[in-house]
Amino acid sequence: MGTFSTPVRVGNPDGGDMLELEALVNTGASHSMFPASLLDGLRISRRSQVDGILADGSEVSYWRGPALIEIGGEDGVCPALFGPEGEDASVIGATTLQILMFKVDPVNEVLERTTKVRI
Repeated sequence: MGTFSTPVRVGNPDGGDMLELEALVNTGASHSMFPASLLDGLRISRRSQVDGILADGSEVSYWRGPALIEIGGEDGVCPALFGPEGEDASVIGATTLQILMFKVDPVNEVLERTTKVRI
């Protein structure tokens, strides 16, 4: 499946400003990831470190914390990784899509709301 970008808003679950940005939708990624400076600027707490494997097989370790993520008017508190800086550093992963009840339409490269959760 190809990747595409979608507008998102990210904020601290405890309140405050929400930042608007474009994020890459990547169902191959389990967690969402944003530049560490963005999450630190929103005062999102670093709760735990998690180890992961990138698509090229290299291993990485990132901090994880709770972020309020809004896509298409739907929001929820989702795990977010404190990632590297860069133009393509904001990624929406499968966990966020499941929490906010979206599925990917790969042909039209859009997110669609689902009406039922998978149990």
